Amino acid sequence: MMSEGELESGRVMKIINHPVRMRIIELLATKGPLSWKELSGDLGIRTGALYHHLDTLERIVARNAEKKYVLTKFGQEIYASVSENPSLASQSIERVIRRRSPGAVVQSVFVPRSLVYVWTSTRSKAILSGAVVSSLVLACLIAAESELVLYSFSPASGFLFSAVTYLGSVAIVALLGFLSIRFIFKQKSDVAILLPSAALSFLPLAAFGLLLHYLYGAGSLSTLGDRTVLTIAFAFFQAWGAGIAGAGMSVASGLRIEKTLVVSLVLLYATMVIVFVQGGVLV
Repeated sequence: MMSEGELESGRVMKIINHPVRMRIIELLATKGPLSWKELSGDLGIRTGALYHHLDTLERIVARNAEKKYVLTKFGQEIYASVSENPSLASQSIERVIRRRSPGAVVQSVFVPRSLVYVWTSTRSKAILSGAVVSSLVLACLIAAESELVLYSFSPASGFLFSAVTYLGSVAIVALLGFLSIRFIFKQKSDVAILLPSAALSFLPLAAFGLLLHYLYGAGSLSTLGDRTVLTIAFAFFQAWGAGIAGAGMSVASGLRIEKTLVVSLVLLYATMVIVFVQGGVLV
């Protein structure tokens, strides 16, 4: 079985192993920041095709403050590795990937595109991952006697309500992602990836709810008992869940994470409305 690093290396090689994308990388490496018009003129391709290639080069190409395209640090390292070692490109890129910065490591935890990709790389893996994660979330909810409605939770009325509200929330997140990708971004998406990643997005909040339940029961909340601290912690786990949902949408559609995180932001706003209707009660 390939390691995650080897799998990620293979994906990067597949991305850059295209004449147009490799030419984009070379142009940005040799000419510096280029505008859309400059890139289009140098490449001589249609707008739609250029947009697709730039979208595919996520993490490798970005836009600076002047809205010009530049190579990211990761992209610069890849270009240097490929240029210096063309016959050992795959191994070189793998070494670059493994030298990720602390910021990249944090991003991989809170927006885990690689994890989603590995867990949903086949239909059978996607089904199994969704089932395992859903079992864990439901176990947390039942133990904490809580129910989820999107990224908010409240005391449960029973096991059935915990299961129904959780499964309904997963369906809503997956459906909103599917419709947004299809009708706003005009892209196709894979439901087999959207569903398990939506399920995974609820795990941090369910685990947080279980932790609070036991701390309350043991009378050991101490500083966490402060409402401000609880609110901040609650918002943190909500944002974490939304980030995971955005990562799943990105993997399912091939869109840049910045775009799918906008959909996640809509989910967070919807959750705020739900919390307000519930009276702002966390547990």
